[in-house]
Formats: sequence, C-alpha cells, structure tokens
Amino acid sequence: MSEHTCLVGPALDLGIVTNALPEQLRFYSELLGFPAAGEVEIPGVGTIHRLAAGASILRLMVPESAPAKAPDAGFFTGIEGIRYLAMRVSDLAGLVGRIEAEGFRVLVPTRELRPGVEVAIVADADGNAVELMEDNAS
Repeated sequence: MSEHTCLVGPALDLGIVTNALPEQLRFYSELLGFPAAGEVEIPGVGTIHRLAAGASILRLMVPESAPAKAPDAGFFTGIEGIRYLAMRVSDLAGLVGRIEAEGFRVLVPTRELRPGVEVAIVADADGNAVELMEDNAS
C-alpha cells in the first residue's frame, strides 16, 4: 500500500439509505444470506441495520425522516454516482431464480460475460443494481 493510504481494515463498507427496510432485509439477508451484525441508532438521524458481507458490512440506513426517492434514470448507467454493487456468488442461476420468484426485478438475465464466467444484474427493493457473478473458469 502507498504511504498515503488511509484504509486500515480489510474491506470497504457500503451504506444504502432506504424507506423499504423489510424488503431490503428480505433481499440481502434471506436471499443473499448476509447475517445481521447489529444495529446502531443515531439520535436525530436514524438507525443503521448492519449486515455482514464477508469482510465488509452492508449498512441499511433508515432515516428518522423519510428520504426523497432517487430519480429513475432507466438502466443503472443512466445517472452519476455509486449505482451498483458487485459480488461473486455460487449457484448463480438458482439464486437469480429465487430472487425473481420473490418479486425482485432482473435487470440483466444470466449470461456469459467471458468463458467460464456468468453474470446477472438484479435490483434490490430500492432499485439499486446488484451484479452477481459466478466464476467457473478455475
């Protein structure tokens, strides 16, 4: 690492501001298997529901005052900012099938990205794009 690197942990945590906590917990905990890792209440701001994602933490922030809905820019590449998260998974086809059966949108159906690597992109309860990748090339 560079002498200017400030990161001291093994991972980068991600926060999602949401009005749809039950649906987000169903998506990330039940379907993707991220276990609960505690809650943090910030008086005057809201509550962070922490989910373990490998060495990372996914933070579902529920503000005390409901936030404005993000604009719909079509596909996730249609607006600037952090628009998707990506993760490697096993049983991609089965996972995408379960996600779709639970009523979540499939933005890009399972397809081969390169030899031995398949990818699909789904949307969570707030419409955030989640890229799921399975690498069978090894």
